[in-house]
Amino acid sequence: MHAYPAFGNRRISTLKAADIDDWLAGVRAKPKANGVQRTETSVLGTYKVVQKVFSDAYAHRLIPFNPSIAVTKPKADTAEARFLSVEEVNRLAAEMTVQPPYDLLVRFGALTGLRIGEVAALRIRDVDLRRGEVQVRRNMTHTSKGNVLGTPKTARAVRDVPTLDDGLFRDLGVYLRQHPHRDNLEAGLCPGKVPGHNKLSYEHTFDPKGFYRYTFKPAAARAGLDGLHFHELRHTFATLALESRALDMHELSRAMGHASYAITDEIYAHVRPRDFSAHRAAFSAHISAVSAPVAPVRQIS
Repeated sequence: MHAYPAFGNRRISTLKAADIDDWLAGVRAKPKANGVQRTETSVLGTYKVVQKVFSDAYAHRLIPFNPSIAVTKPKADTAEARFLSVEEVNRLAAEMTVQPPYDLLVRFGALTGLRIGEVAALRIRDVDLRRGEVQVRRNMTHTSKGNVLGTPKTARAVRDVPTLDDGLFRDLGVYLRQHPHRDNLEAGLCPGKVPGHNKLSYEHTFDPKGFYRYTFKPAAARAGLDGLHFHELRHTFATLALESRALDMHELSRAMGHASYAITDEIYAHVRPRDFSAHRAAFSAHISAVSAPVAPVRQIS
C-alpha cells in the first residue's frame, strides 16, 4: 500500500537514500483512511518492511550499498504508550462478561503481555498449569488472504511467559477444565464468532481483527476508554510487572519477547522503580559481612 506504488517499478540499484527520505516524508504526510494523522510508530512499521528489502538485496550482493543505512530511522512514539490501572482493566473486562471468555481474554492480555496475534494462536497445550506459564510458540497474522498461523516475529518471541497473578492462574485452570475440547491439546484456546452472528463457537477460529473491531473497541468505549488498543494491555503488563518488582528489566524483556533488552529499556525505563533503599540495605549488609570494620571518618577541625 505504501512501498510498492513508490518503488515497485524502480530498479533497486537506482534507489538512493534521498529517495527513501522523500518517500518517508510522503508516508508521514498522508493521513490514514479515517483521516487521523499517522504516528511515527506507524511510519516505523512501514519503513522496516522497505529496510528489510534493501538489507536482503545487499546480503545477496544485488546492490553494492544499502541506502537505508544513511536514512534517519523513524522512532516509535513511546511517549504515547497508554497504561491502564488495574481498576480500568477490570472495568473493561466487566463490559465483556456477556460474552465469556472474552472477559478473561482481556485480563489475560493485561496480566501476561502477550500480543493479540500470539493470544489468537494459543492452543490448549500452550497453557502449562503445572509450571504456571504460557508457552508462546506460534503467532497469527492478518493478511490479504485472511489469518495465517506462523512462527513468532523473532527468535526471542518464542518464550515461556509466567502467569504472575494468582487470580488469573486460578481462572485459567477453571476455564481449561470447562473447555469443550480440553482433551484435544491442539484445539484453539479461544472461541471465534459464528459468521453473521454474535454467537461464540469453539468450532470457529478466533479472529483477532474481528474481535478488536466488533467486541474490544465497543467495550472500551462503554468503559470510558475510547481509542484503546489491545496492544496497550501489553504496556499495562510491563508497567505492573516493573512497579510491583515482580520482574526486573531483563526478566521483563524475556517475558515480553522483545528482540533485545535495549528495546525494553528504551520503552519502559521511565517505569523503573526509583526507590533504591532495599538495594542499598542489601549492598551495605554484604559489604559489612565481607570486610573489616572501617574507621569512622575524622571530622575536619
